[in-house]
Amino acid sequence: MWERVSSWFRSLFLAVGLILLMTYGAHAQTVLLTGSITDEQGGAVGGVTITVTSTISLTPVVVVSEVDGSYLIPTLVPDTYSVTFELDGFDTQQFNAVKLTERRRHVLDVALALSSFNDRIDVVGVTPMLGGGISRDRVASTVSVVNPDALAATAVSSTANTLNQRLGSVSLEGATTNPFQSTLRFRGFTASPLLGLPQGIVVYQNGVRINESFGDTVQFDLIPQFAIDQIQLSAGASPTYGLNALGGALALRLKNGFDQNGFRGKLSLGSHDQLNGTAEFGTRLNSFALYAGTSRFKESGWRRASQSDVTQAVVDVGYREGILDAGLSYTHAKTKLNGNGAAPVELLNVDRSAVYTFPDTTRNELAFTQGRLSVALSPTWSLDATGYYRDMVRHTLNADEFELALCDSSSLPVGHPTNALCASSNLDGGLDGESLVVDVLTGALITQSEALGDGALNRTSTSADSYGGTVQTTSRAALGSHDNFLVFGASIDLADVSFGSNSEVGTMTSERSVDGSGMLAGIAGRAPDDRFNTELTTANQTLGLYFSDTFSANDRAHLTVSGRYNWTQVDIADLLGTSLNGTHEFRRFNPGLGGVYQVSDAVAVFGQYTESSRAPVAAELSCADPAEPCRVPNAFVSDPPLRQAIGRSFEGGLRGRSGERNRAFEWSVATYRTRIADDILFVASPKLIGTGFFQNAGDTQRLGFDIDFSGAVGDLGWYGSYGFVDASFESVLALPGNQEVNDAATETGEVQVTPGDRLPGIPRHSFKAGVQQEWSESWYVSLEAIVESNRIFVGDEGNDQRVLNGYGILNFYASYRLGRPVELFVRMDNLLNRQYETFGVLAEADIALKEAPGASDPRFVGPGAPRTLIAGMQFNF
Repeated sequence: MWERVSSWFRSLFLAVGLILLMTYGAHAQTVLLTGSITDEQGGAVGGVTITVTSTISLTPVVVVSEVDGSYLIPTLVPDTYSVTFELDGFDTQQFNAVKLTERRRHVLDVALALSSFNDRIDVVGVTPMLGGGISRDRVASTVSVVNPDALAATAVSSTANTLNQRLGSVSLEGATTNPFQSTLRFRGFTASPLLGLPQGIVVYQNGVRINESFGDTVQFDLIPQFAIDQIQLSAGASPTYGLNALGGALALRLKNGFDQNGFRGKLSLGSHDQLNGTAEFGTRLNSFALYAGTSRFKESGWRRASQSDVTQAVVDVGYREGILDAGLSYTHAKTKLNGNGAAPVELLNVDRSAVYTFPDTTRNELAFTQGRLSVALSPTWSLDATGYYRDMVRHTLNADEFELALCDSSSLPVGHPTNALCASSNLDGGLDGESLVVDVLTGALITQSEALGDGALNRTSTSADSYGGTVQTTSRAALGSHDNFLVFGASIDLADVSFGSNSEVGTMTSERSVDGSGMLAGIAGRAPDDRFNTELTTANQTLGLYFSDTFSANDRAHLTVSGRYNWTQVDIADLLGTSLNGTHEFRRFNPGLGGVYQVSDAVAVFGQYTESSRAPVAAELSCADPAEPCRVPNAFVSDPPLRQAIGRSFEGGLRGRSGERNRAFEWSVATYRTRIADDILFVASPKLIGTGFFQNAGDTQRLGFDIDFSGAVGDLGWYGSYGFVDASFESVLALPGNQEVNDAATETGEVQVTPGDRLPGIPRHSFKAGVQQEWSESWYVSLEAIVESNRIFVGDEGNDQRVLNGYGILNFYASYRLGRPVELFVRMDNLLNRQYETFGVLAEADIALKEAPGASDPRFVGPGAPRTLIAGMQFNF
């Protein structure tokens, strides 16, 4: 089958190349269009989007006016054009029959008039590709957009933190407490860098899916925050976005040289030895454009041994001429993150910066190349294509408790040393000679002469090569007298992954770090094919065919039909034995149906039903046996089959906007219900603390509503966003439990779950609000509030224990412009220095805490950061 698929894609890309060759070269002589843009009082208006189209140059040429209102389009050919000027808050002006002759320079000056707020048109995507936008007023779901102005005013380094500041339906969970390793929750669904969580949000960068191929995780440290031009978060189980879009799809659009001109630099210093620097440059030369940027973030961290070092770089080369729009981009990232996880509450009561064990280090390196091509086939049809190659290498080092102890001397074979170490091999933790531990490298027995065996340095290594592409066609051709927007496309995503893990036997120190012995643990007679060692390769293959059609019955009523067919195959090869070997295949068609009706110029009603699915990934398929639990992400065992999770979602609501530019109001109210059949969860095992396995855990549900509003009165802007979600189990379950950490567990080691029990880690209530004030042309000040309600501890799936308390914090930001090129800014997070936690898990604290002798509380929590101050400056030339 794959030979036929590959042949089909090669033929299609060859056809695209021929179109490029046949259409290039016909427009050698170019002319330029220039002018200035003012308001009705004669003041310069910057940031205006100028779109130029013609019958020859079918792909629009788009530029943005400078701060002084000037614009320049140097690469047009003699022809008759339509020129459109657009800016939020102003009436759109369109000039038809603008004739550009062979005379080199043409001038078109424009004066824009203020418009009603509800005349604004926001264009959003309905598929991952950059092309194919449609008015948000015609989309039958909630779509949140964070624009460049909002991004520039956040002064944060992580995409997850940006979304958390603005959207009530978003919350963050700090299992590691590292700012680049947060788990993002949206309507109760997850995008996280951590294995062991059900990933229910798909993330795209310039149209390429960036959920990592091994575990569908999202590595936020590899996303270049400084280079993001726009963030779009589409709610619901959207079928056109492919696998993992159970709860939503996050689409990131990066900057390019056509829209970003000049040099921009940014440098800031902050609490906990934070240093953050960014440099960006964009320029355009005739039909070509270049954007290049880089950033470096370093800090020692506010907790012990919690350093971070993040380097990112982006280069984008673009070409626009006639009917062609092409480009090549490269993203590089190299990071070293220390996130030392949750700590016992009794330890944090003594020292908020304390950690339980350390180090917990993750090193990531990314090389990501992407090509894109857009061809206008006719005035109403266009073709978009993208291809990519993504190389990601990841290494982790975790210092953890270990389950080794002296063997029972009465069961040791004659001649074996009496201080030999054994591994726990049964449920009651008994130790016997059948579980002797040997060094994998030499085969020698490991004794307490080398290490006590109460600690280990667990290491993993992941190398993932991902590659593929998408081809999409878009039609704006009317059906009779009715507007119609049709998109259909095909995508192929392939990945080859190598994964390995081992455990170095060590001794836990008084500081709760681990001194390694240099000896890698293995079970005598089985090593290296045992639970302490893994070496495997996987080959992932995913094919998607999708479409979306929005038909406008009239100016007020719009109907959308969409769907996608997904086919996925995961091949796993065990390099140490045979227990992991397997081929797993998943396929499904997911439909969608929705509609929008504009009740009045200011109010619209919308609703939709959609489906999406999530196929199990190799990390889950290789860790699905309750009889052999694994330590995520450090070990994998035999792989009973898992079923794909299927989401069915209903959403409906009202939205509207009104007012003028300086007195505007925008709002939306949406309610939703998403039910997941055969949801895949990681459940803890009572066999070994800190281990577990993946399983289909019946049905789960997210039921809730969102209320969003924003507005402006003169120079005062404000927003509010409230999200309610009841995320619950909907099946009767008996999950593994441990009476030592959860007294509701039965004597047989089970926690009883009933329908309606809340899912751990998800707050029911979340509220975000903020105000921004511009004082003169120099001062800008904003104040933000983030409020979250309580959460259920991981390990308390039956909801039998006390909850993790909610919290509320304030953040402050201010900037002062020293003329046009220089701006000073300051940001203070957690302004009131509140103590709070965002993550909780029940676990057994076997290590003695010298700071809190006799500590026995099984609650481990991830503390939130204290008051943090950042100050810096940025330059624009």
